[in-house]
Amino acid sequence: MNRWLMKAGTAAMLFAPQLLAAMGAARTDLLPGDALKAELGDTRLRENLRADSAKQGTDTAAEKKKAEETATKSKLEKTHLSNGNNAMHEAQAIRQQIQIATGAERSALLAKMNADYQTAITEYQEALKNTTIADENRIADVGLLRMIRNGLIDEQKAADMLVQDKNLPVILSNLGMAYSGVGDYQNAIPMLQEATLSKPEPGTYMQLGTDFAEVGKFPEASATCGKIAAPDPTATDVQAACYRNIAVVMMNQGKLADAVVPLQKATQLNPGNAPAWKLLGDALSSTMTTRGENGRLVYVIPPGTIDAYQKYLQLEPNGQYAGEVKAVLDGFAQLTKGSS
Repeated sequence: MNRWLMKAGTAAMLFAPQLLAAMGAARTDLLPGDALKAELGDTRLRENLRADSAKQGTDTAAEKKKAEETATKSKLEKTHLSNGNNAMHEAQAIRQQIQIATGAERSALLAKMNADYQTAITEYQEALKNTTIADENRIADVGLLRMIRNGLIDEQKAADMLVQDKNLPVILSNLGMAYSGVGDYQNAIPMLQEATLSKPEPGTYMQLGTDFAEVGKFPEASATCGKIAAPDPTATDVQAACYRNIAVVMMNQGKLADAVVPLQKATQLNPGNAPAWKLLGDALSSTMTTRGENGRLVYVIPPGTIDAYQKYLQLEPNGQYAGEVKAVLDGFAQLTKGSS
């Protein structure tokens, strides 16, 4: 409609001189009433021209205001994203310290780490509020309908987000990882899913696969790990870590036998990772059986078990678990010796 008004105004200005000249030439032949009508008509023309000009001025002012608002939101988005990243870095650094901490120190570090993750969540949520998206028809493409259904955002927010904001997948992924950091997997999973839909990244898939495992969705977890090669076929170490994480979650839940398959995949993808071989040995050991033979009890060590432990020692002969692995191998030797 605005475009039509502009065109109409332009045409009126082009024809206005001819109209005025015609009226001037014919005025001696017009009755006073006719002349009055002509003059009134000319007045209305000038008023329309002024209205068009005012309308264009209003449009320009609105566009300027919108541009200023967009610039402000962009600045806020970047600020909150940066603050969130800083909090995440601190939380991840503390997580490393916790691995070697003990007692009261460990408790204090856990509290600080959780506080940093919560700060990151808050900052990323604020960054998400300030993302700018233009095309409402792309809601389904980005996958935000799922977020609407889950009550994470409303429809207006989804519409506002639907622009190709390069920071959007980063914010979604980081927010999902922050939720994961505090163990809030129900909120983490949909965020990570949206991030992979808008921009598939190996690291995001790895976290998503791990979180699926944490909530007991192991088939979805394995399928997610399998997607890592699609965006980056060279990310074999990340894919191996994804399968290894699934296995660790399984083992922490007492599902050692179930962990064999993901650990086999992990060691195939990254044979240089020593801990994965040790974990594979542990998982296979849990499936060890016995049978009677000539009146004696014979232990049946699953194929690949000894090889897995030996591979660990080859890679880390003085590693953290070297003593434990050597003791296990010695025990196996005694079992097989007694069975022979």
